[in-house]
Parts: sequence; C-alpha cells; structure tokens
Amino acid sequence: MAFVGDSLDRFASEKATGAALTCGPNSLSWQELAVRINRIEAVLCDRTDHASYVVLRLRDPADLVVCFFACARTGRVATVMDPDWPSAQASAVLEAVGPDLVIDDQSLPVLLTAGTGSTEARRSPETPPEILPDEDDLFYAGFTSGSSGVPKGYVRSHRSWLESFKLSAQAFGISKGSRVVLPGQLTHSLHLYGAVCGLACGQQVVLTPRFDPRVVLRELGSAPEGSVLYATPTQLHFLAEAARRSGPIAAVKQVLASGAKWREADRQALKSVFPEARLFEFYGASETSFITLSSPEDNVPAGSVGCAAQGVDIVIGDPSSPAAPGRAGPVWVRSGLLFSHYISGTSPDTLWRDGWLTVGDHGFLDERGFLFLTGRENRMVITSGLNVYPEEVEAVLADHPAVALAVVAGLPDQVRGHRLEAVVELGASLAGAEQILLRHCRERLAPGKVPRHIHIRAKMPLTPGGKPDIRKVVADLAKTGGSG
Repeated sequence: MAFVGDSLDRFASEKATGAALTCGPNSLSWQELAVRINRIEAVLCDRTDHASYVVLRLRDPADLVVCFFACARTGRVATVMDPDWPSAQASAVLEAVGPDLVIDDQSLPVLLTAGTGSTEARRSPETPPEILPDEDDLFYAGFTSGSSGVPKGYVRSHRSWLESFKLSAQAFGISKGSRVVLPGQLTHSLHLYGAVCGLACGQQVVLTPRFDPRVVLRELGSAPEGSVLYATPTQLHFLAEAARRSGPIAAVKQVLASGAKWREADRQALKSVFPEARLFEFYGASETSFITLSSPEDNVPAGSVGCAAQGVDIVIGDPSSPAAPGRAGPVWVRSGLLFSHYISGTSPDTLWRDGWLTVGDHGFLDERGFLFLTGRENRMVITSGLNVYPEEVEAVLADHPAVALAVVAGLPDQVRGHRLEAVVELGASLAGAEQILLRHCRERLAPGKVPRHIHIRAKMPLTPGGKPDIRKVVADLAKTGGSG
C-alpha cells in the first residue's frame, strides 16, 4: 500500500547520518528527520482520528515539512495555511474547514512536550500508524485565491501526488544524489511540492525561506553531485542577475519553473549562468498539478506553454466535441493528477464534466499538440507566480470609507509577469490618498496582493448599467503604462 512518505523509513535506515533537510544553519539527517516526524505522528494518533483535518500554520519551513509528513503518514489531511494571512481571512477559512487540530508556532512546542510521555513510548520509528493510508485517501489541503475573497481550499489524494512524483522522475531525470534547493516559503505550492517530492525520492532538500539570490546561488554551487532548482520566473530573473556578477555555476543540473511565462532574455541568461542545466517549464494549476511540460529538446513554438505532460489529456472547447486545432476555447484536462474538491471558497470557473476538469483558462492547440493560452475566463492575474483575483483587492479598497469605486487590473511586467495596479474614484476628500490606501491594503492583504500603485481618478468610466467599465479602465492604464 503506497502513500506519500512511505519511503522515509527506508531512507532513515539506508542513509541514517546523511543530510536530509537543511534550513539556514540547521540540518537534519535522515534518522533525525524520521525521529522528529515520528514524535508528531504520536501526537496526531493520540489527539485526532484517521482522516482528520490538521491545520499547519508554521513559519519555520522545516517544522512544516515534519508536520506535513506526519499527517500524510498517519492518514490525516495536512491543511497548509499561510501564517501571514490577515486574521479575518484566516478566521473565515478555519470556520469553513472546521479542523480537528491546529498546529502553529505557539502550540507546536507544547505538543512536542506532550509527545515525550506515554504516547511516544507507545510509538517508535519502526511502529506503523494504527491505520495505514490508502492511495485514494485525501492527505493534503492547500489554498489559492478565490473569487469570493475567501481562499479556495483544494484537497488532493495520495494517488494524485504519487502520480506526480512518477511524472517528475520520468521527465526531469533528477539523480538520487542531487541537492534540491527551494527559494521561498513552502506555502507556495511549487516549493512545497519540490520539498515533499525531493525527500520522498531520497534527495537532500535545502530550504531558503527568505529569498536572497546570493544565498540561493551559494547553496546551488555547493552540491558535489549536482543541484536542482525549483523557482518561479520572477525568482529566476533575480537569480540570473546575481549570477551574472558571481559567475556561472556548473553544479546546477535542472531548473524547474512554473507560475508564469519566462522572459526570453531570462531564459538566455540562465543558459549562460547555469551552463550544465536543463531548463524545464511546466504549466498547471493547484487543482490540476502538471498540465503541460516543455524541455530543452522540445523545440517549443514561441508563445506556447508546451505539450501535454505524460498521462495528461487536453481538449479545447467541449470534451464531448473538441475544437479543431487553432480554435480557441476553454482548456479541459483529464489525468490521474487532479484534485478532489474544494473545502472553502468558490470558483465559478472550475467545472467537472465526465472526468474532465477546467479551471477557466482559455487557449488553443496547434497541429502538433502544443498549447497556447489566450486568456482566462475570469479576471485572475498571475503576479510573481501568485494567483490574485482583482475582486478580492477591489473589495478591500471599497471597504475604505473614502472610496466610492475601485478597479484592479494586471499590467504586463517584465520581471513579475504582471503587476497589480488600482484605479480609485474617491467619494470623500482624502489627503495623501494613494499612500493611505496602500497602507489600508497592506494591513488587510497578503503582500503579493497589494497593488503597486493606486491611481486616483476624478470620475470612473461606467458601463450603461452603471458599473465600472473595467475594459475601459484597463485600456486607459495600458496606454499610460500605469503611470498616469
């Protein structure tokens, strides 16, 4: 019976003193990692039941990894929440999920202390949980922006991630001796996947929770058997800039990127600073995992996000009557990697039909099967690898007593993919409006969702129905580049 994390006991035996998980100055061997995971497993088995939802709100990414595996290996659902969420947002999610246990920075030491008593004595590293997880059991809940303002909580099964691990092994060719380097917090699904997949495959994982290009480059270069980098295109841009000054790093063997389309200039820069690396790009969503994948050998046409990943089927328009090549429409996906359901938030664009799933992306396939994205059914903006719904930011702005109307849009940005810009019509006089409203947003939104600028307009353009004319606002912003 396979499940996420079932290989860790074998690695703890085979590689006992080898480095498994490193975060800053702290490092855990495979044996030490197994012991820490087991202590949390004992607590979970003592305090919760099989299939319980366990919320993890932890700033230390190493603690998050330990608790994540403990949940997975005991048949609990690891529910990963960002500790930086505003309190109102966190409360809404907690109410929707109704977790059986919350583990945060304050409760974790208490739980570990409690686990040193009779409970831990009952469980040893060699003792399996009372009920082993099944491949079809749910094991992970993550969150992405929802159209209602409440984050969408998507749930994945063991099988969906195990199939992703198989695809990664086949597509990327990462050696067992490689060091996997992850620049960023593990609340980003790309980095969490990289950490869990790396450890599940027996590779050393290095966490750099604060993104510092110099630190990341140092970790990449100090891997005697080669290193692997998971990163968003925005992170790759800054890494390429830093590497130009420090010199090429031959130790990097694979670069895996997702979150937005790469700039061609960054792609060429990476080839020079990581001369031995194969550069992979994949497109997907939290609900779908991999959809397309492109490698250096694929000769991907300009503007395409690649062909369907192995085991993934893509159709355009209608699954029962797919559109012809070149015809655009909703992108539908079928694979063994898809999520189960939502536990919080809403998304009117996420639809199921006879085993096929769409999350609202539109595009077309060419004659060779390469996918081109043409837009989104909703207004979601991807900025620095983060999915942001403008409606959520607009609601926060509209909550300020001086704001009459607000429109938020994404403008093309060479570094971030897109950047958020807000246009506001005031209903009352407000001196220093832009800075006051920016502070208002920072107090209520995650950092990546705060607009770069707020543009005050005397009069918002309206549709005949009296609503803000979003297309006109976006067009006006595009004309000025957001500077007017």
